Amino acid sequence: MSGNTHGATHIEARSLRCKERQRLQSIIPLSTPFAIYIDPANACNFHCTFCPTAYPDLLKKVGRPKGLMKMELFRKIVEDLKEFDKRLKIANLYKDGEPLLNRDFPEMVRYLKDADVVDRIWTKTNGALLKPELNEKLANCGLDMICISVEAVSSEGYKQVAGANIDYVTFKQNVRDLYERTKTTKLYVKIADTGLSELEARQFFDDFQSTCSYISIEKLMGWSNSSVKDFRLGTRSDTYDGLPLTPKLVCPYPFYTLAVNFDGSVSLCCADWAHDTVVGNAATESLRQIWEGERLYEFRKMMLEGRRNSNRACGDCHYIQVAPDNIDAHRGELLERIRRQHQASSEITLPDEGSGSKE
Repeated sequence: MSGNTHGATHIEARSLRCKERQRLQSIIPLSTPFAIYIDPANACNFHCTFCPTAYPDLLKKVGRPKGLMKMELFRKIVEDLKEFDKRLKIANLYKDGEPLLNRDFPEMVRYLKDADVVDRIWTKTNGALLKPELNEKLANCGLDMICISVEAVSSEGYKQVAGANIDYVTFKQNVRDLYERTKTTKLYVKIADTGLSELEARQFFDDFQSTCSYISIEKLMGWSNSSVKDFRLGTRSDTYDGLPLTPKLVCPYPFYTLAVNFDGSVSLCCADWAHDTVVGNAATESLRQIWEGERLYEFRKMMLEGRRNSNRACGDCHYIQVAPDNIDAHRGELLERIRRQHQASSEITLPDEGSGSKE
């Protein structure tokens, strides 16, 4: 077993996501998305009180299906990424559920890594399925970052917050085992602040700071469709990941992000738990067709024209406030740019005069 020599650092999560950000207003429209979410599983073995996936009645009400992504579809998605003219900056292999429920997960990572179409591959897991055999696969399949979401600092706390029976001592041992097996893979351990006491916060750092590369306490976010349920559990904060909550007219995510759900339907961000922003399906279309297509163009135009409320998820979204980019002041300029691009891509190119066969 190879020891990981990274020293744990107490940081805010935003420093992992927002280093040297480019000014979107200067580069929109993009020929290649910066980021993609691919959801191996939208089911979960936890029932966390702050997560939409924990509420079956709510999911049934919005009509969200349930299942695991098939390896065949995953391969097709990866091959689609090769059609873009640039590498993506990051692929996040998680979205609505627990990715490790998909037994093909290590193989998926390795296939994506070998394709060499993204700079970084990240995943996020609750860690309940970690054990030495799986840890060895995760440590060597090609992940650049594994985020482990700790839900509580005791077995009793797990029952309250996640509705799960977890042996907390064994859980900590499995996290340590994974950390000790990793070489180039970073391990980020975080806990959501569901009302942590000072004692619980200290225990969290004591329990995990020696077995990870990064560690942090994160605020709860409100997701999209945020009036459906208070996913912040009554907690209120004017910051998220160290950034101030900022009301915005325009969501920046449709301009640089795609999210492929387990069934191939393509949403526009990781916060769309109800699949209300679907603009295509990767099972029947190429990702490039979707990225350059009519539905996504109309969605971006809706945003820039100030009509965000016409979409159920986006009109009532808390997550937009935590987006690190704000392009509101550039709406008019960006609208004209995407219109020109759309018009140019829609024009039919006629053959040069004199070309073709002659009678």
